Amino acid sequence: MLLSLTQPSFLGILPLLLMSNLLQWEDVTSAPIHHNENHYGKVSLKGLFEHAIKLSQESTALTMEMRKIFFSDSFSSKMFKKIVLDFLKDQKHMMETLNSCHTFSLNIPETMEEAKKISLEDFLKIMLSILNAWNKPLYHLETELHGMKGVPDTILKRAKAIRTLNRELLETIAMILSKVHPGMEEINDYPLWTDLSSLQATDKGRQFFALYKLFYCLRVDILTVDLNLKHLMCVLYSGDICNSVKFFEDF
Repeated sequence: MLLSLTQPSFLGILPLLLMSNLLQWEDVTSAPIHHNENHYGKVSLKGLFEHAIKLSQESTALTMEMRKIFFSDSFSSKMFKKIVLDFLKDQKHMMETLNSCHTFSLNIPETMEEAKKISLEDFLKIMLSILNAWNKPLYHLETELHGMKGVPDTILKRAKAIRTLNRELLETIAMILSKVHPGMEEINDYPLWTDLSSLQATDKGRQFFALYKLFYCLRVDILTVDLNLKHLMCVLYSGDICNSVKFFEDF
């Protein structure tokens, strides 16, 4: 029920979820683009895409695990369930909240026709902007969780792993861009996250609400990156596999 109520807040993600069907008919800074170039320099472009997709899938899985833990562990389950119940009582507030993720200002394609008009370079820049926009919130998430009383190790370990994956994914996509556009300057243009005061609030209701929103937005964004990477993989290395729905589900 909640998913159907929140679908409009997914912006460009839901149309991209349909791409598989359409294809059948047709410390807190941005990562430098050339960071660790010696490590990736000899990897093929296709190899980099495959590695990036692997990272995005791992990040998606960890983010989903974290949400499940927040809803099941005694540390947070009561607060998270209350947030959902409050949303169901006030759907207008729910929609306003879930449509206010800090990355939603980015111009992400919402239809196949829009996607066709975006160059490979611009697609990569969009993904770099999304991932750069998460450096600060993931850093503060890990920091604030360590300072909260009663946080289980299962949450702390996953918060650290998600932040590490975000940095590695950003680095990998930056290397893809450097191969596509050699000499490209650093991407420093990305949306700023403004919910730190809520995450650091002494009021537990406000703090847990910030956690809930952060993981909702993170789940949306990492899925966006994952779908865009798979879309680009199909565009560049089109084959029969790209006509399969399973490619987009279990690449």
